[in-house]
Amino acid sequence: MLLTTQFAEDEIAPRVCGCDFCLKHRPNWFSDRTGQLAVNYAVEPTRYRFGSETADFLICPRCGVVVAAICKSDGKTIGVFNLNCLEAHQDWPAQAQDVNYDGEELQNRVERRAANWMPVSLKAIS
Repeated sequence: MLLTTQFAEDEIAPRVCGCDFCLKHRPNWFSDRTGQLAVNYAVEPTRYRFGSETADFLICPRCGVVVAAICKSDGKTIGVFNLNCLEAHQDWPAQAQDVNYDGEELQNRVERRAANWMPVSLKAIS
């Protein structure tokens, strides 16, 4: 994986989602709409879709870690990245923000993602 962001390390504030899925997996979500996430894989990630069925959660088939959540917006793939996947996993200087999108209207969800999630490329490697 390659995460490109204009945020300095001390500016990164992960988001901790309060949905049932995220409470079980504890991802620290991050996105930079001006950045880029490249997910290169030898074994295709498992896709899990639940709730509103508007996003796919990419799960590593080898270790079971949730890597990212992605969806389509205007024909492009966008998403958020789980900072826990970084080898240099750490406690981030900025406090994680608790978020809960339960009850969010579908159109609002789609618009929020389009405004905040980053471009994502998925590529199989051999």
